[in-house]
Amino acid sequence: MPNCIEPHSDGRLIDLVDNEWMSEKLPFDHILVPSDQLPDPEADNDDSHLTLKEQEQKWTDLALASLAPDMAINEQVNFPGV
Repeated sequence: MPNCIEPHSDGRLIDLVDNEWMSEKLPFDHILVPSDQLPDPEADNDDSHLTLKEQEQKWTDLALASLAPDMAINEQVNFPGV
């Protein structure tokens, strides 16, 4: 079985990837991430890996239609007497 971990020595990637290139890092201020895409800094449960946007969607996506699939959509949304 050939060892697939060793790089091929055809020379194409050797000029592009070297130790200097691998050690380069972007400055922190050049990486812009919207705040709703960041993990919740105040998460205290198992969902600490979810972004704020994902957490909001989690609470609105309850799959209520699966509980009563024969009901009309407006009957599922409008709960009389509540």
